[in-house]
Amino acid sequence: MKEKLSDVNQLEIYMLGRFALVHEGKVVLEDEGRTHKVWTLLGYLLAHHNRKLGPQELPELLCGDDRSNDPARTVKNLVYRLRCMLADSELPEQNYILQKGGIYGWNIELNYTIDVNEFTNKYQTAVRMHDDPDGALKLYLEALRLYKGKFMPHAAYDEWAVTLTTYYHRVFLDAVFSTYKLLEQKQDFTTMLPICEKAISIDPYEEEVYKIYIHCLTKLGRHKDALSAYEAITSRLYDDMGVNPSKELRSLYREIVKTLKSVETDIMIIKEDLNEGGNVNCCYYCPYEIFKDIYRFIARGVERTGTSFFIMLCTLTDNKDEMPSIQYLGEAMENLKFCIGTSLRKSDVFARYSNSQYVIMLPGTSYENGQMVGERILNSYKKNKSSKHVKLHYKLNPLDPKI
Repeated sequence: MKEKLSDVNQLEIYMLGRFALVHEGKVVLEDEGRTHKVWTLLGYLLAHHNRKLGPQELPELLCGDDRSNDPARTVKNLVYRLRCMLADSELPEQNYILQKGGIYGWNIELNYTIDVNEFTNKYQTAVRMHDDPDGALKLYLEALRLYKGKFMPHAAYDEWAVTLTTYYHRVFLDAVFSTYKLLEQKQDFTTMLPICEKAISIDPYEEEVYKIYIHCLTKLGRHKDALSAYEAITSRLYDDMGVNPSKELRSLYREIVKTLKSVETDIMIIKEDLNEGGNVNCCYYCPYEIFKDIYRFIARGVERTGTSFFIMLCTLTDNKDEMPSIQYLGEAMENLKFCIGTSLRKSDVFARYSNSQYVIMLPGTSYENGQMVGERILNSYKKNKSSKHVKLHYKLNPLDPKI
């Protein structure tokens, strides 16, 4: 005979990053992506464990896409199947699901914990501790350790779970930002790094976390790591979401570049650092912030010498001359980058200007030669393009020395 749950160790329920029931250190039940509604029922009961669910609520949840003529009976059958699943597991024998008429609920008299409750309780307590920053920091750190990922990941996009998924994730990010403010006051950037890395692994598109991460790396003197982090977030924003990095993030990049080099008195070491290394067989590709500096430098010489100087803008659109779908844009931009890189001279420079555009600097080039370059890129793209849904346009304009 199974032991009563009230007489043994707690049942531990995990809903952040996974959906599992653990007893005495052993996983007794875990949702591994099953699509049947018994897991939906269990998740809903646990997410609303502190209240009773009325006779309309569960039928709407579980029978909304069914053609059942008797939703109440369908719910009753699902509850029976859930009880069987719990009974067949290695959980202690207990009445986990309470039922009275058409009203159902989780048995709150059981000895159990749910990670979402602990997570939000620690966060909310920390928020209220205005006069005890050290105590608040301790609770924020404990809350962050509990957040292993998004709420019920296999059901995160189910209609009923979306609101909770969004809420818990927003709480997690706010705990990250609040922790950063407290650690910044202590100048403890080392503790903040793994928190940022965890947040990035969970949400790789949250720009504010990257700003904090880059700032911490810079403060710790890890400038090259900071540059790598900048390149990672800008690539994700461009390729996966089709948006440009914010002005604040671009400004942060310039600050990294300014402070990257320490004082060096040996000019030979500086020359080695300046050299690209190896055989340079193609033009120079750089971030747009660096492109602007090169442009302004060359423009000063053009103003004095009158050398011909053109700027080309290469833009990808769909067949309606509108922004291409993200589904096709990432691969098309990589293809265009290759075509530009193999079509220019070594002395030419180009950069990514937006999620669908590259800008090219053509110093010492006439308008006719610039048009030839544009056609060469266009022909190369047509030969190599991976999608018929994305086409290339280019525009050529001379530098105005007065600007």
